[in-house]
Order: sequence, then C-alpha cells, then structure tokens
Amino acid sequence: MTSDKNQPIALAAFVVGVCLLVGLCAGGYFIGKGLAAFRSDNRTVTVKGLVEKVVKADQAVWVLRFRRASEDLKDAHTRISSDRDAGVAFLKDQGFKDEEISRQPTRTIDKLAQEYGQNQTERFRYVVTSSLVVTTGRTDLVTKALGATEKLLQSGVILDGQSDQGTANPRYVISTFNDLRPQLLADATKNARLTAQQFASDSGAQVGKIRSANQGTIQIFGSDGNDESAPYSPTSTPEKKIRVVSTFEFELR
Repeated sequence: MTSDKNQPIALAAFVVGVCLLVGLCAGGYFIGKGLAAFRSDNRTVTVKGLVEKVVKADQAVWVLRFRRASEDLKDAHTRISSDRDAGVAFLKDQGFKDEEISRQPTRTIDKLAQEYGQNQTERFRYVVTSSLVVTTGRTDLVTKALGATEKLLQSGVILDGQSDQGTANPRYVISTFNDLRPQLLADATKNARLTAQQFASDSGAQVGKIRSANQGTIQIFGSDGNDESAPYSPTSTPEKKIRVVSTFEFELR
C-alpha cells in the first residue's frame, strides 16, 4: 500500500526534474547565443583614411596697396592718385583687363586729429592710402606680373606691404574645392578600407560594412609647406596640396 502511495510523488518529482533540466539547457543555449552575438557586435576595427592631392589654384586675388605721407593734404592726394594711375597702367601693360581690376576708395589719416595726436613724433601730418584689387582666373599671369613689379619701383611707385589684411603677395584660391570634396572623401574611405583589410587578414577576419565615420580634418598646404587652411594665410602659392584625414570604424566578420 505504501509503495502505491509513493508512485504519484515520484512521478511528480521526475516531471519537475525533467522541466528543470530542459530549462537549464534552454537557458544555457540562449545565454551562449547572447554572448556570441555580443562578441560579434564588438568585433570592429577603427582606422584612419589618408589622401593627398596636388591641385592648381584656379583663381587669384592680388591687392596692390599704395601709401603716401605729406604735410600738405592736397599734395598727398595728388601723389596717391598718380601712384594708383601708374598701377592701373602697369596692370594693363601686363595683360589684365578692366573688369579684372577694381579701384578701392582712398583713405586719409590726419594724425593731429587723432586723440593724443599732438604727441606724435612722425614727420608728416597726413597719411593717404589706396589700393587696386586684381581678381582673375589667370593665375599664371598674376605670377608673371608679380615678378615685374620692379617696374613700378623704377617709376617711383612703392607698394605698401604693411596691412592688417595680409601681405602684398597674391592669394591663390581653389574656388572648386567643394566640387573636389566628395572625391577626396571617397578616396579617403578607400584608403581606410585597405588598411582595415590588412588588419583583418592578419587576424583571420573579413572587413564588413562601415559602423561609423568621421570626416576628420581637411588641410590645404602651399608648395612651400605652409598651412593655408585659414581664410587669410601669410603666404600663398599657385600649387597646393590638399590633405584629408578621416576616421572609420569597420565591422569584422
């Protein structure tokens, strides 16, 4: 009789044990899958893509500044007007067209009219400045004319190199930079993928899709090595080297 009563209890204990065993196995399976997925999601490599391209500027901005000082205001204005006219004649003689030359307003400084001007030790009371701006796509012509400015000096015209807007050298500009940007970034991506593939082959993996990307830095260097990324750089050259360094994170399979 006692044996018959214990059979339902034993059967229930067996069922519970089987359920626990199945639950543990299932839990272990899903935990293992989760760990595998976790490891897979974190198998990435971060590399930098570098591309450099030499580009010739397609636009030049050249400012010729003139400066005269005198004790007589009329004399100063007469001389600055003569200098500017000589500058226009020089530029036209070099081959520039009227539409490429713009005359800037004349500026007059009366040192005695300035605050504490009576303490000035300069010889001349009036300082008059003016300028001509050449804007052209003929960059080679600007380079050629720059080397001929000695003719102005020989005629008594001195170019003023003192200015808060940069030196007297021309600024050579890449006006099509925005058109070049997509190809530069594409080349940087290719370079980064090649680097990632080299890393992956060494570790027995394959490169997957891009997980994240950062455009990084874009720099423009003159042929003299000076960084010309700023809007107004101290020096400028017709040929420039554009450097793009971008950061990419690739999946590894």
